[in-house]
Amino acid sequence: MNIFKKFYIFLSILGIVSCDPNSKSDDNQTLALLALAMPQAVNLNFEALANGQSLVTGSNITADGRTVQFRDFRLYISEVKLVKADGSTADVTLSTDNIWQSNGVALVDLETTQTSETNTKVTGTAPAGSYTGVQFSVGVPEALNHLDRTSQTAPLNNGAMYWSWTGGYKHSKIEFTYNGTDWTSLHVGSTTCSGAPNYGNCSKKFRASISLTGQISASNQKVSFDVDKLLNGHTFGAMGMCMPGTAAPCDTLVQAFGLNITTGSVDNSITQRVFSLK
Repeated sequence: MNIFKKFYIFLSILGIVSCDPNSKSDDNQTLALLALAMPQAVNLNFEALANGQSLVTGSNITADGRTVQFRDFRLYISEVKLVKADGSTADVTLSTDNIWQSNGVALVDLETTQTSETNTKVTGTAPAGSYTGVQFSVGVPEALNHLDRTSQTAPLNNGAMYWSWTGGYKHSKIEFTYNGTDWTSLHVGSTTCSGAPNYGNCSKKFRASISLTGQISASNQKVSFDVDKLLNGHTFGAMGMCMPGTAAPCDTLVQAFGLNITTGSVDNSITQRVFSLK
C-alpha cells in the first residue's frame, strides 16, 4: 500500500471519528496511534566539502592543504536505516523514480564534468518516530550487483558505474588529480568473484557500511562527505586505476570508507573518516 492510500484511509477514519458525537478521549488515542502508523518522509541531502567549501568538479580546489581537481564523484547508496535511541533500527523504503532511484538503490552524483545532471538527494519513507542516527551502505546490494545492467532501470543501467558481471557495479567512482595530468581513479567495487555466468560469489565485497549518530531531522538531513579526510595520508603516485587490492598509494583511500583492504569487509578497527551529519 503506497503512502497516498494510507493517507486517504487516515483521512477517512479521521472524518468518521470527528463526526461521532459520542467520541471521547479514546478517539484522541486512536488518532494518535493512526498518526504514528503513517510513514514519515525521509530526505538525506548529500554534499561533498573540500576545505569547508562545496566541491566543484573540473576546477582546481584546495583539499588537505593541496591543490587538487576532481572530475568524477559518484556513489551508490542503499540499505538505508534510521537509528533509534535504544540502538534498534527502522528500514527506510526508498522512493522510485527510475532516474536516480530504483530497486532500493540511489545514485548520488556530485560531479558536473562527466554528466550535466547532478543528484544530491536520497529520498524515501520510514515509520514515524524520533531517531538519533542514520545507517546506509555505499554500494549496490549483493542481490543486484551482478545483473545485466543493459536490462535494468536507472540508475542501475549506468555504464560508467559498471564493471562487468564479474565484478558488478562500481560502488563508488571518485577521480582526481594533483597536477592536472596524472589522474587517480578510485573505483571501489567487489572483487575476487566466481560462479559464472552471473558471478554472485564475491569473497571481497568492498561495500562500506556507514553509521552516523546524532539527533537528526529525518525529513531534511544533510550528510557531508569530507574530501580533505579522504585525501589525508594519500601519497601521489603515477597515473592509473586505483581499485581495491592495488596496494599503496590506494590503500588509504579505501580505508577512508572503513574497509579492510585485505578482506574487503567492514573493519571495526578502522573508523570511516569521510561521512558525518551536518
